[in-house]
Amino acid sequence: MPAKVKSVEEYLKELGDAKRDKPAQIKEALQIYIDLWKKTVEKGVVQLTDDIETALTKIDTQGGLYLAADE
Repeated sequence: MPAKVKSVEEYLKELGDAKRDKPAQIKEALQIYIDLWKKTVEKGVVQLTDDIETALTKIDTQGGLYLAADE
């Protein structure tokens, strides 16, 4: 059975759900990571409907997540 391809939107939801029942430091780190992803969406680097592989390729062409999210 092939693995289900996740969209950026599904990935961000799963990350948000993963914060539950985690220590405060991990919650904070996950939130920073989620916020970086959201900034790439806001800037139009990736779309919520992009599959993760496509999104990561787009982010890579920008020099990585931090640079892709930079204003």
